[in-house]
Amino acid sequence: VLSDRHASLRAEERQRLLHEGGGRNVMSAYVEVIFDNEDSRFPVEKEEVSIKRMIGLKKDEYFLNGKHTTKSDVESLLESAGLSRSNPYNIVQQGRVNHLIKMTDAQRLDLLKEIAGTRVYDERRKESLKILHDTERRREEIQEVIGYIETRLGELETEQQELKEFQTLDRDRRRLEFAIYTK
Repeated sequence: VLSDRHASLRAEERQRLLHEGGGRNVMSAYVEVIFDNEDSRFPVEKEEVSIKRMIGLKKDEYFLNGKHTTKSDVESLLESAGLSRSNPYNIVQQGRVNHLIKMTDAQRLDLLKEIAGTRVYDERRKESLKILHDTERRREEIQEVIGYIETRLGELETEQQELKEFQTLDRDRRRLEFAIYTK
């Protein structure tokens, strides 16, 4: 259902794939997998979980229990149920044993996280930390703007006070000049 094998096909290649054995009028095809969820392995409150991929001439669409969704949401759901895409049913492919032996500790830890289905939460944690970091950066920028505004406000208040003093003195000067000229 989630294979990337046909995801990057051009339009004419998709058309050939759809028309193989189906005739010229076929515009789309789909594959659907239905999981028994009586043990609540999936975090969905239904006894059956349906995942459907529809392959069209231009793009693929994904459905979860009949509702349109994204591929990443489907992958997250499967990983949260313990079904990792990169290691389905914990089968080690031929030729991968040497690769597993030569892995670093960090790579093994990543593999175990993926198998256990915790990688989804690590990715969400990274996204949350990034959002938190961006929010903190924006808060600091806002604090700088507030500091500038407060400084400028203080300067303007000082200028306002000086202007009032000037206007008072200027008014007094004009009164005196008027008084002198009128005598």
